[in-house]
Amino acid sequence: MWRCTVCQHIAFGDSPPEVCPVCRAPKEKFASYESEIAKGPKTLRNVKDAFVAEAQAHARNLAFAKRAEQDELPLIAHLFRAVAAAEAVHAYRYFDHLGMVRDTQENLTAAFERENMATVNVYPSLMKEAIQEGDEAAALVFSQARDVEKGHAKLYEKALQHMLADKGTEYHVCQVCGNIVDGSVPDECSICGAPREQFKKAD
Repeated sequence: MWRCTVCQHIAFGDSPPEVCPVCRAPKEKFASYESEIAKGPKTLRNVKDAFVAEAQAHARNLAFAKRAEQDELPLIAHLFRAVAAAEAVHAYRYFDHLGMVRDTQENLTAAFERENMATVNVYPSLMKEAIQEGDEAAALVFSQARDVEKGHAKLYEKALQHMLADKGTEYHVCQVCGNIVDGSVPDECSICGAPREQFKKAD
């Protein structure tokens, strides 16, 4: 088995794939991998699939909660958020079961590489295909996400450089496009143009 050091994708076989099917990282980015907990390849694949399903359920229920709030149904929104929190627990347990949570420096490095790979290899292809099919709205969302991921990579790089520094900062997240700013909140988002009111302080 092989683990992509960029996106954590697990591949099966005697040798790693030429490119990662998830993030398009080259063969050189794969490392030999053996799960310390999931002993067989079927169980490992099942745990991986369960992680993806629970992570999707977490995001889906948060989206449902947001819509319930817009529909002025706060009790239903509260239920969706509670279920989302439970799904997040499940997703974390599966991800941890896969042995993907490393020490913080390695996690930061992997996160940095993953954001860079998404910016360079993933989003340009998604944007190109959306434009070819005449879906300008999707192309815009992909474009903004690419720019946001580029900002994420810079934040991870800065964190790596100052990991041991005793210096805190506040992060604010744009609720429209996901842009993150550290320090003061701008009058409008540099990615999507949303007003400062759309920024929410990260926990």
